[in-house]
This record gives sequence, structure tokens and C-alpha cells, in this order.
Amino acid sequence: MQKWEYLLVEASPYPFGDKLINIYINGKERREWKDRTLYELVNHLGNEGWELVTFSHNSKSDDNYLIFKRPKTTI
Repeated sequence: MQKWEYLLVEASPYPFGDKLINIYINGKERREWKDRTLYELVNHLGNEGWELVTFSHNSKSDDNYLIFKRPKTTI
């Protein structure tokens, strides 16, 4: 049976523009992604084998919530 691993992303853009001000992946802040775009992040994760499963946007806080999955590898 196929098993999956998941990645939970919370990304907040600057109020005016498309650069990210805050980014958390599985609850851990990822400062190296600050000032990059959500587009760049999603493409990077896709190249790492992650598939976007769902996307949600909170219009009040302007936060984006994304869930990715990829097949779990056995070592």
C-alpha cells in the first residue's frame, strides 16, 4: 500500500506585493524563503517531488495555507 508524507505550509505576503514576509513549513520558520514569492516556493517544492493537495487563503489575515504530499520513501 502506498504511504505518504505531508508538508504543511503557512505563507504570509507583504501587504502590497507578492514577496513573502513570513513562511512556516511544518511549524518551523523558514527565513531563507523570506522576500521570495509564493510562486517560487511552490515550484521549488514541486521540483523536490511535492504535489500541492490543497490551498486556502484567509482574506482577513492575508495568510495562505498549503498542504503538499509525496510518496513516502523506505530506506
